[in-house]
Amino acid sequence: MSWRHAGKVQAYNHYGLDQQVAREYNIRLPSQFMVNRWQLTHQALIMLASLNDYDQQQVMKEIDYVTRYPSTTYSTKHSLNPFRRLYRSRYPFRSYHYLVEYKTTGSGQVVINDIYFDRSLYGAKQHYAAERTMLYSVRRTSQHNYDGAKGRGDIEAIQGAWQLDEPVSQINTEHAAVNGMQNEVERAAWLMGAHAQAAYSADGIKGYTLFHNPSDGWKLDLTECLFDKLSRTKSHNAQHLAAVLAQAQQRGKAIKWVAHSQGAIIFNAALVHYRANYGGRLTSQQLAIHGSGANVTKLTQIATSLGIKVVAVRNNPFDLVPNLAGGNDLSPSSLCRSIKFCGLVFGKDSEPGVSPHTLPYLGIETYKEQLRMFGQHKRAVQVQHYINKHTG
Repeated sequence: MSWRHAGKVQAYNHYGLDQQVAREYNIRLPSQFMVNRWQLTHQALIMLASLNDYDQQQVMKEIDYVTRYPSTTYSTKHSLNPFRRLYRSRYPFRSYHYLVEYKTTGSGQVVINDIYFDRSLYGAKQHYAAERTMLYSVRRTSQHNYDGAKGRGDIEAIQGAWQLDEPVSQINTEHAAVNGMQNEVERAAWLMGAHAQAAYSADGIKGYTLFHNPSDGWKLDLTECLFDKLSRTKSHNAQHLAAVLAQAQQRGKAIKWVAHSQGAIIFNAALVHYRANYGGRLTSQQLAIHGSGANVTKLTQIATSLGIKVVAVRNNPFDLVPNLAGGNDLSPSSLCRSIKFCGLVFGKDSEPGVSPHTLPYLGIETYKEQLRMFGQHKRAVQVQHYINKHTG
């Protein structure tokens, strides 16, 4: 891809977006695109070109709207320049998080001046349902690892070992992660940091990119899971992730992914959407699957068919999410184990240190020792019975 460098003077000069410019900047024009209607500054064009295909399409829908209706009541006038306006999206889904700044010339021509993150929409919110699907840079702030049985103090230190940074428009790190359901963004940042470190422990991870899957509460999260599993059309989360995967492959960016819980469902749905709408293989990427809400066999099959290497699967045998929700072990003994331990996943006794689902699964002996450290002696005995049965 060869982008022209405009320099400071030319950055806000504007010109039309046509088929030739779109090809040069790798922008897929929407079906309703009208030649000579859109005018963009070079600054806005560079930002548009940096977005993944999903975000590009959402931004261009709004560009088309403001071009048609420049005096829309959804926009806000600039305080000093009445010809400049800031457009806040009408987009009804939480995935959209960009602002479109535009101006009208003396002749009435609409010019898109800039495109950037809506700062009011990213980061943690008092009501977590207001959080958006977004890519975030997450950096490591300490060397506390989840690499064995840990007590409460150690787990609290792990929670403070990862710091949420600014949102990003594309993945620039070696590692990336998709979190599961009921994870507000700050919890997702530290938890998926722990999962990434466990999945790729030899890499000395200093930071990763979080594809944040926000929560709307367990009922709507569960509905979204069922939608991605059963519907031919996939969720906006999955469509967004498919575009991120496509962009990374196009850039030749090697990425080591980890998907946890609902994140595995979203990843599977994203691959289905990618296969149907993009084509080509994703050979620069690999995947670790943790506490999978998706069927591991099906996810592995579609990932392998697209060139993604599945490097590890970590499912606790006492975890009802992979066993029952993912359909990975529907045996009577699995059902019994899952029911006995479900209170540690969802109930009043649930906390990261005892849940068979929340933290990375490091092995059955480690999980048994962790239960003992948290005073869950009865359940530790049940785990020991499982060990005895399966090791003779």
